[in-house]
Amino acid sequence: MLRKSGGPLSVAGFARYEKRAEAETGRLIDAALTWQEEFLRPMDGILFHAFLGNLRGGFADVILARDDASFDAMLSAHMEAPSARAFMALLDTDSIRLSRNRILKPVASPPSDFSCVEFGTFAIADGAEADEPDVLAISNRIEAEYLDRSDNTRLHFIGRGSEGRFCEVTFGRSLGETKRLCEGYVGHPVCQPLLDLCDPASVDLDFWFVLA
Repeated sequence: MLRKSGGPLSVAGFARYEKRAEAETGRLIDAALTWQEEFLRPMDGILFHAFLGNLRGGFADVILARDDASFDAMLSAHMEAPSARAFMALLDTDSIRLSRNRILKPVASPPSDFSCVEFGTFAIADGAEADEPDVLAISNRIEAEYLDRSDNTRLHFIGRGSEGRFCEVTFGRSLGETKRLCEGYVGHPVCQPLLDLCDPASVDLDFWFVLA
């Protein structure tokens, strides 16, 4: 896992994908770690990266950057790096889904002491009179009155993607506790307002554990 200091974080990238059928999982993890060490670690403004897996055999990268310029520089240099090409050669490239999000309230520092990442995206339901300030206000209340009252929560934020979708991200101490907190949103007086804004058909949510 990569974790560096360097100022507030304002951009979150999340890429989900599957490995090629013939690629061994152990080899993929080692390639991801090499990519992290040789490519991401030296990059200015890329302050956090974790390589993740889920219970269905999928994989993901979560990257937190200081600003758009840092994230753009990383994307531009990516396929020129030998470690990136070696890593990508093990992936089913047709399965890759990349979500780039502007964090609505910049994060002071990268998370630590976590083993699970909940990543979900959603769109506002048609007819719901809400936008960024409304979503952020609800998110702030969820943090203060629900998530931060659990010692499982390590970091939580809301972001906005380029296609107008929002993302909600929670870093937790364990997968089980993080999943239970998420399930506790339903019917909770502080959390239910966020669910009420979502178009149910648009919700894309999963829980991930750290591999590197």
